Amino acid sequence: MRRETLDDNLTQLQSMLDEMAPLVATAFHHASEALLHDRHRLAEQVIARDPIIDGHRAAVELLAVETMNLHQPVVSPLRSVVTALRCSQQLERMGDLARHVAEAVTRAGDRPALPEQAHPLFADLGGRVAAMGDKAVTVLRTRNVVQALELEGDDDGVDAVHQSVFELMFGPEWTAGIEAAVDVALLARFHERFADHCVHLANHVVYAVTGGTADEISL
Repeated sequence: MRRETLDDNLTQLQSMLDEMAPLVATAFHHASEALLHDRHRLAEQVIARDPIIDGHRAAVELLAVETMNLHQPVVSPLRSVVTALRCSQQLERMGDLARHVAEAVTRAGDRPALPEQAHPLFADLGGRVAAMGDKAVTVLRTRNVVQALELEGDDDGVDAVHQSVFELMFGPEWTAGIEAAVDVALLARFHERFADHCVHLANHVVYAVTGGTADEISL
């Protein structure tokens, strides 16, 4: 893993994140597709590929620690190394959440993983969260602070749909039963947490670029 210079290591860390992040975004896209259309084989693929994401996180951590030990970076380079560590951890958690959605599909067996009543909301929720994942990948690759700040507003939209899911479950029109409500609540939580991690990822990028937090920036 060792590189000749600090710049070589920083470039390699960014390349590793650029390789890892699309795997995570794709995992959520596929998990959402599997959930909405009961595609068990696709769900199994998401589960099977999660260790690949974990391996990327471990490789980033190894190189980041080696970089700090060998080169003792300061100021901007140190922010970049710390950001790589934090982003790899966020990406791994996002991959885990995509796997959790996929596991709900496989656990359902022959029955639909999602009650028909919840389909429209989860189609909306899944689309919003997947779009946030794609935007987070772009932010990580381009270091675009403007797009990074947009994700906070995107997350507000996800939270609104998440709330609508609970309003459906506790409303008079819910007929799918208690067990289905528990499953739906967990699935909604996985979606909402994935979106939260997209925001955290973007905030780490803002820190790497500016040295400050998203709250300190006005556009």
